[in-house]
Amino acid sequence: MIDVNSTVTSPFGVQKIGKNKSPLLPKEKDQSFNVRDRINDTLGSEKYLIETYTTGSKEIMCQRLYTIVNDNLNNIKQLQRNLFEQLFNLGEYQADVATPQQIDDAYDMFSKYRAQMPQ
Repeated sequence: MIDVNSTVTSPFGVQKIGKNKSPLLPKEKDQSFNVRDRINDTLGSEKYLIETYTTGSKEIMCQRLYTIVNDNLNNIKQLQRNLFEQLFNLGEYQADVATPQQIDDAYDMFSKYRAQMPQ
């Protein structure tokens, strides 16, 4: 699970949601295929599978096959999420902490978008 309360400060003083780089990762990128590279490679494959299953599932006529494909799609989505969480825990993914004003602005913008959509 991603700990959204875990924060780090960037070298420029920006507060971010995330973790420091894991000591399991090399300080500088070299030609070796490390744990980050393996997870990123697998993550890319999982994303490709998700798109393929999503596209294919839209055109299945047999209900039984549709159920099997959708179950597989949901399993792949969970695997993709697990890989993302592993990279987060290795310190690979970080996000800026939003200020209350930024949150209010985003809420206002999307509320206006929603008002434009038919119900």
